Amino acid sequence: MLELYPYFPGKIESNLTTHIIQRNYFTDTDIHRVESYVHANCRFEKGKTGTPELGEVYAEGTNNRDIAYITPTQESKWIYDKLFPLVYSVNENNYKFDIDIVTDLIHYVIYPTNGGHLEWHMDIGSHSVNKRKLAVVVTLSNRDEYTGGEFELLLGGEEAIRPELNRGDVIIFPTYLLHRVKPIINGTRKVIVFWVGGRPFR
Repeated sequence: MLELYPYFPGKIESNLTTHIIQRNYFTDTDIHRVESYVHANCRFEKGKTGTPELGEVYAEGTNNRDIAYITPTQESKWIYDKLFPLVYSVNENNYKFDIDIVTDLIHYVIYPTNGGHLEWHMDIGSHSVNKRKLAVVVTLSNRDEYTGGEFELLLGGEEAIRPELNRGDVIIFPTYLLHRVKPIINGTRKVIVFWVGGRPFR
């Protein structure tokens, strides 16, 4: 029979419905280096929804994004090396999930001026995305470079929160939190998206 309050050695605390922001984690030099690599070495395609197992589709009603996938190479591995220690530290201090893998290639995402957006969704699901536990978004654009395009998180209740994010800021949150990007009105919003995880939640 399970005890109602089982004993755990040591002190274990976590907050499973919070988000963490690391300000100015990417410098202007870092961002320029990322963008130069992507535009010289990567190919953009329209963002899709779904999973390969269930069928990926592009549906303008659910999203409008241009995505380039950053494969770790000698020239790009530094991006992974810069992000993973931050995520690991944030996880140890806040969530305490079992994480030991990068689950996806880093996505370089552009939300274009013609209504770039992403509707409410979670970053975890069935099949190939069931191991994602923490989502990481690096803001590459200055906030005055676009209007609209607000990033929103739903933590419970009816009111979404809208974290203020500027160039170089990193936001980290559990993949089961609903979030969206509202439509771009003018300009473009550029971000890096990154996920870490491990064995499926159980």
